[in-house]
Amino acid sequence: MTDSLNDFVTNREIQPQDNPVLQGNFAPVGIENSFEQLEVVGTIPEDLQGTLLRAGPNPVDPGPNHHWFLGDGMLHGIQLRNGKAMSYRNRWVRTKALEEKTGLPAAKGGSQLELFTQGSGNVNVVGHGDRVLALPEQGLPYEMDIQLNTKGLYDYEGKLKSNMTAHPKIDGRTGQMLFFGYELLEPLVRYHEASANGDLVKTIDIELPKSIMMHDFGVTETRVVFMDLPVVFNLEVLEQGFGFPFQWSDSHQSRLGIMNRSSDEDNVQWIDVDPCFVFHPLNSYDDGDKIVMDVVRYSKMMAAPGDHDYEKGTNLVRWVIHPNAGTVETTTLSNIDIEFPRVNPRFECYKHRFGYALKQGGAHGFSDLVKFDLVLGTTQTHQVGNHCAGGEPVFVESANAEAEDAGYILSVVYNGDTQLSELHIIDAQNFQSEPLAIVKLNARVPFGFHGNFISE
Repeated sequence: MTDSLNDFVTNREIQPQDNPVLQGNFAPVGIENSFEQLEVVGTIPEDLQGTLLRAGPNPVDPGPNHHWFLGDGMLHGIQLRNGKAMSYRNRWVRTKALEEKTGLPAAKGGSQLELFTQGSGNVNVVGHGDRVLALPEQGLPYEMDIQLNTKGLYDYEGKLKSNMTAHPKIDGRTGQMLFFGYELLEPLVRYHEASANGDLVKTIDIELPKSIMMHDFGVTETRVVFMDLPVVFNLEVLEQGFGFPFQWSDSHQSRLGIMNRSSDEDNVQWIDVDPCFVFHPLNSYDDGDKIVMDVVRYSKMMAAPGDHDYEKGTNLVRWVIHPNAGTVETTTLSNIDIEFPRVNPRFECYKHRFGYALKQGGAHGFSDLVKFDLVLGTTQTHQVGNHCAGGEPVFVESANAEAEDAGYILSVVYNGDTQLSELHIIDAQNFQSEPLAIVKLNARVPFGFHGNFISE
């Protein structure tokens, strides 16, 4: 860690303790670590060759109304090679906002485009087209290297002139990346497509009646599904001192928007759906003329300014969308309160059988991992241990895999006894068994959002 950042961290005020997202393992860490040759309990599979990257908020100066979705972006990287845990490191994304607060120089390279809003890259980190991109909720992505150094803002050689979602979808067969960005000003949504080698090849403006929070969307082999749901931009919330300016609106009609991936213009078909909010779909796929979309569904969300209650309860729900009839059929697949659903990336946009997720609740806010078999209708639980809390389950396929669940679940687990974090490597086909390996990270990784495994 640089001297300027070390001085800032040493001298900063104690964090407010009455905010639930500044306590326990939600609390930020104040140091950048670089550890080599990590201790491993068990055996790391030889075919795990690459780096698990994670993103999350790590605010350096949060106020009492701090919202978990905000805060300076920090990335975490765990490198695995030849059956060994080679390293763990964490780095703040070098943004202009971080420089203003700490004096740590912002990255000077990359795009110089100034957008209306620019996040810190604290939501997700993906690899595509030989680039690593740290993604905010709004703004341009930050290009990083695998060592977590910030290269600068990335705008696809000037072709991306507006926000990029933190949840792009990479087609599991073609390698194309589909994404969108939502705006506070018109055009309220822009849809984009990037080729497998990372070139931006399509942009379509999508019309909406209001500015909303559209965190994620669905993509199938042939279509995309936008979610126009009742968490809307609310300036009064911002004026009241709450930094996240969105709130539930009973008057906003929930809709799903269907558009062909082959489209070159806004010809979205909108279909009403019962009021709800969805941060994350598990996956979506074509079923003839129908679309099957499995989502983690909240009945209501952000009902009041500064709402920090993210444990109101979810259901894993299947939407069967009938574009020809203009209807949506809803079936509850599970009543377990979950978040951060994932599938085998090879099945992204295509019919899946298995899904993985993290249980919400418990002493730390999160707890065990779950595996859904959506053909048999069964659920398995992987217990992460007493006084522990799991993180998003990232699926990595094993070498020469044929079965959909042949591979490994990687989850960064918080150990409440040691108050440090560990990487648990789980055999996805023997999900309820003890981890194949536990990697001791020698540091605490605060609860974050999303990440991906970048293979070597």
